[in-house]
Amino acid sequence: MKTRMKKLMSISTIPVLALALLLVLGTVMAENAAKPAPSLRCTIDYWWVRENPPDPFPGRWEATVSGDIDGYAVYPGGPMRFAGQTSHYGGAFQIYDKDPKDPAAVLLMAGEGHGSTTVRHGKNSNWRTSGTVTEAYGQYADWEGRRVRQEGTFTWADDGAPEAGSGTFRVN
Repeated sequence: MKTRMKKLMSISTIPVLALALLLVLGTVMAENAAKPAPSLRCTIDYWWVRENPPDPFPGRWEATVSGDIDGYAVYPGGPMRFAGQTSHYGGAFQIYDKDPKDPAAVLLMAGEGHGSTTVRHGKNSNWRTSGTVTEAYGQYADWEGRRVRQEGTFTWADDGAPEAGSGTFRVN
């Protein structure tokens, strides 16, 4: 009877040990799986593009993006509400792998948000935008739904139009 019990115990422990081994291996493999970085950080250098030259408005910002994303960004213009020297706006962005005028350009990421600009004509002005990634593709697909923070400064042209500037683009 004792030998039969020993055989039953040894046979029943094999599946338990196998299950434990699978759990340990699964945990180790999951920890080593590729995870997105805690944030993406980029610099942006932008310039104002007039849609109806020589009128300064309407227009849009276009930019080169470098850092964790390398590409070309477009910020479509939109209405602004002014309160003194501060404007408030809703905005959007699209980042492509190259100039979107190139038919081979690929959309990497897009998003929307809200921000404000401190307008000081004739001096550097600054802006901030917070928003969300609404579309992300390829190696950036895991960033969809993440928070975006952008900020920077810009200068003014002699005719009162925005001119150019630089800033940061972060996704957390």
